[in-house]
Amino acid sequence: MSQPRSDWLFLTLRGLVLLVLGWAFGALYGLTSLGVLVVFLPVSTALLGFSAARATVAGWLVTLCACVGALTVFAQHFALHSLVLFLWGAYIFAGLVGNAVFPRRWRITLQVYLLLLLIVVGAGMGWQAYPTLSDGVFRAAGARLVPPSQEAWRTVIPAGLLAGVLGGMTGLGGGYVLVPALVFAGVAPHGALWLSLWLMLPLALLSTFVGVRRTTPSWSQEGWLAAGAFLGGVAGATWATGFSAGMLVLCFAAALTALACVSWGSLTAIERATSPQGD
Repeated sequence: MSQPRSDWLFLTLRGLVLLVLGWAFGALYGLTSLGVLVVFLPVSTALLGFSAARATVAGWLVTLCACVGALTVFAQHFALHSLVLFLWGAYIFAGLVGNAVFPRRWRITLQVYLLLLLIVVGAGMGWQAYPTLSDGVFRAAGARLVPPSQEAWRTVIPAGLLAGVLGGMTGLGGGYVLVPALVFAGVAPHGALWLSLWLMLPLALLSTFVGVRRTTPSWSQEGWLAAGAFLGGVAGATWATGFSAGMLVLCFAAALTALACVSWGSLTAIERATSPQGD
């Protein structure tokens, strides 16, 4: 028995809304490599009616698809080389150490302080990047993007260790820590973004795989989100590769500051709600 036309219209409109929503999150990720779960979770639970577990799985699926879409664009400019393996090794090792040695009961408190630091870092990056916009918003015609050199492992490994240990201790690693560390250490912003995308790919893939096995998604909805995220990742990375270094840093700084502020507000509320009365 065929569905009424009104049902088809509703399903089509819902799919388009999910496609646009996934595109928006994917574009932000492709442009900055910053995890969008902090924004995606409340949006998907409040607007889409997802449970917390389903929203988490959908968030990782959006991250994975956006990451693949963005790396598809960067593959036209950078070739995969051993720096990515150095980065993965440093990040995983430090993440395991940080997770093992740091008490979980202090995690939220440390997250709050780290987010405050990231707000300051984001503001500082924006302050430093703004004067460079005099050179132009977009990359000069014919100018090639310079990939990180093989000798950059002296910078990549410490940055990966820092991102990994903070990620293991607080859950806030990845692009939030890696990109500022690499940029401040002298790695070109486009190369730092490319490395950050490669860093998160296996984590997003593993988290999505585990989540899908534990929570069965409704692909009539998550499928639209995933498709939109992939297209958004392509769009975001296309903008990133077209922007000048200063404009890319400015975009990253604005997104870092905004997402850190949102996360800080949410965690502060959680910490107050869970702390004993009178503390």
